[in-house]
Amino acid sequence: MAPRAEMPLFPDEVDIARAVLGPGRVSDWKCLAPSLERQGLPQVDPVFGGRYWPAVKAWMDRRAGLTTMTVPARPREGDTRKRETWD
Repeated sequence: MAPRAEMPLFPDEVDIARAVLGPGRVSDWKCLAPSLERQGLPQVDPVFGGRYWPAVKAWMDRRAGLTTMTVPARPREGDTRKRETWD
């Protein structure tokens, strides 16, 4: 199963795991993500509750040597509010 044709900008961790590792390795993401974050993988944005997918993709491309573009690991300073819970 391939990742969705159009990934949301802030997908959940399951969708990211499926896109990065494939459907058979989704559970591996929980262990890999903290290690990859220490290497610079973009973190979960506290406002949107997910990782910014274009930055994740760019980071993975850089890690694989496909580009030299740098990607910030954290969301920009300024809006540090956590995501509100909507009922």
